[in-house]
Amino acid sequence: MKTFRTILLLTAFMAALPTLGSTQEVLRVGIIGLDTSHVIAFTKEMNNQEASGYLARCRVVAAYPKGSPDIESSVKRVPMYTESMKKMGVKIVNSIDTLLAQVDAILLETNDGRPHLEQAIPCFKAGKPVFIDKPIAGSLADAVAIFAAADKYNTPTFSSSSLRYGKSSQEARHGSLGKITRCQTHSPATLEKTHPDLFWYGIHGVESLFTVLGPGCISVHRTTTDDGKIEVVGRWKDGVTGIFREGSGYGGTATGTKRKGNVGSYDGYKPLVVEIAKFFCTRKVPVSAQETLEIYAFMEAADESKRQQGAEVTLKSVLEKATSEATR
Repeated sequence: MKTFRTILLLTAFMAALPTLGSTQEVLRVGIIGLDTSHVIAFTKEMNNQEASGYLARCRVVAAYPKGSPDIESSVKRVPMYTESMKKMGVKIVNSIDTLLAQVDAILLETNDGRPHLEQAIPCFKAGKPVFIDKPIAGSLADAVAIFAAADKYNTPTFSSSSLRYGKSSQEARHGSLGKITRCQTHSPATLEKTHPDLFWYGIHGVESLFTVLGPGCISVHRTTTDDGKIEVVGRWKDGVTGIFREGSGYGGTATGTKRKGNVGSYDGYKPLVVEIAKFFCTRKVPVSAQETLEIYAFMEAADESKRQQGAEVTLKSVLEKATSEATR
């Protein structure tokens, strides 16, 4: 009888092993900020019972619903998205410190880029990998400071628009059109008075532009189209031209040594969320700090060009100024 009971206990223990192992592999994801529709979309992808691969290894379990009192859309959205997250089984907490004690990785989703530096630092100190949604910050100086802080605390972080993972842009980046000599992308560019012009929404089209061309932009000058829309022309090394235009929808064209083709497609949030999940699991950043800072320097230089009535402005000049400010 004793031997039989021992066998039963061993059988039960062995049967439980796969469950225990899979539970240990799942990363608990926490969200900071509930004022963007991204929190609903990202949570649905990560908490989908049919998710596979890296997505199946990440689960959103808690959120801190901080918003911005001086941005009307944020004030309206926080209560609505907080209730939606509760219905999805996500625990709502009252501070970042409380959140950090309960999770392994962070989605920094506050729609306002201005508090991102302050919100990210305790996450870096805690060693939690952080995805920072667009805009990475409310200024180029803060963006520089964010990467400096991540480096100081040896904690990986990255930021990206979902447009980076549009299929047509990714294919062009990896050679489908040959070596790109010219690219023009467009996206909406709704303005928010608290941020540089392109940080708030133009970032999507600018991210597509850099996805196709990669880093290496030297200077920009900003003009307007005949119908009064924003146009920013960038000069890349090797004589490559990159243009962002304010427009309706997402898209663009690129000319390569093989052929000309469409770029800038929007293919939903899932491709980005898969990359975020992979990042959380491997702690390897898919987009370098250098490229992200160059994207935001491009947009800051566009604002500086506007202030100088369309003069050509180098990315080096705005980065040097931002680095000085970040150091102070």
